[in-house]
Amino acid sequence: MAGVTRKKAGKNATDGADAAHGRTLRGRTTAAPLRAPKRGSTSAAASGPRSAGPATLRARAPRRSKADAERLAPRGDAAKRERLVEEQGQPLERRAEAAERILRETVSTISHDLRNSLSVIVVSARMLMRSVPQEGPGRRQLEAITRAADEINQLAQDLVDAMSIENGSLKVGKGAHEVEPILDKAIELVAPTVALKPLEIAKELPHELPPIACDRERIVQVIATLLGNAMRFTPKGGRITVRAEPSGTDARFSISDTGPGISPEQQPLLFARHAPPRRPMGQGMGLAAFVTKGIVEAHGGTIWVESSPGQGSTFFFTIPAAGLSVRTAT
Repeated sequence: MAGVTRKKAGKNATDGADAAHGRTLRGRTTAAPLRAPKRGSTSAAASGPRSAGPATLRARAPRRSKADAERLAPRGDAAKRERLVEEQGQPLERRAEAAERILRETVSTISHDLRNSLSVIVVSARMLMRSVPQEGPGRRQLEAITRAADEINQLAQDLVDAMSIENGSLKVGKGAHEVEPILDKAIELVAPTVALKPLEIAKELPHELPPIACDRERIVQVIATLLGNAMRFTPKGGRITVRAEPSGTDARFSISDTGPGISPEQQPLLFARHAPPRRPMGQGMGLAAFVTKGIVEAHGGTIWVESSPGQGSTFFFTIPAAGLSVRTAT
C-alpha cells in the first residue's frame, strides 16, 4: 500500500511538472524551431553583420588622384592646399605672361612698321605742297592727307605708350625746364590745324614761374593732345586759352575751350582705357586721354576736368616744380 502510494505520488509529481512546463510554454511566445541551414546559405548568427558577408555586393569607390586627395584634405592641412593652389596657378600665370609679352611685341612691331610707311606719305605730301600755290588746286587735299597721316602716326605712338602705362614700364626723364618754351612748342604743333578751322589760341603766363621737373617732350605731347581735343570740339571762331600758374610746389596748367561742354555723368569716363562704343559729342579723347593721364601721373602730377554743358570745358593738370636737386637741362 505504501509502495503504491509512493508510485502514485511520483507519477503525480511528474504529471504536475509536465503540466507546469506546459503552462510555461503556453504563457510565452514560442520561437520558430531551429533548423539546420541549407547547403550554400549562411545564417545571420554564423555570418555576422550583413555587410561583411561574402554574398553582399559592394560599389567600388572611384580612384582619386594625388591632386584630388590634397584638394579634399582636412581643413587643418592648409599647407597642402596652398601648395596645390600654387602648383596649379603657376602654369596659368606663365601662359598669361607669355601672351602679354607677345601682345607687346606685336603692338611694337606694327607701330614701328606703320610709322615708317606714314613718314613716306608725310614727306611726299609736304614736298608736293611746296610746288602748289596756297590757293592752288589740290592744296586742301594735300593738307588733309598730311593731317590724317600725323594723326595716325600719333595713334601708333599712343598704342605703344598705352601698353607701357598698363605694364607700369613708362619711363620719363626729369630735367628742369622753363614752362613758356614748352607751351610755345605745343602751340606750334597744332598751328596748321588752328589756321584751317580757324580758331584763336591765347597764352596766359605770370611773369615769374619756376621751372618744372619734367620730360620736356612728354609734357609738350600732353599739352598738344589737350589742345587738339579742344580744337576738335570748339566751333569755328571759338577761343582756346592756355594757362600756367604756380600752385603750391607745383605748376598748374589749364586748357579752356568754348565748346559744347561735357555732362557730369560722362566726365568719369574721359580718361578710361577703353572708351564706350558710342561716345557722345565732347566725351573725351579716347586712347589719347588715357596716355595723357599716364604721362602726367608718371611725373607725379594729377589731371582732371571741369565742365558744364553749354559752358565749355577746362582740362587741368599739375607738374611738380624743379627742386635744387634737379640739374637744369640743356
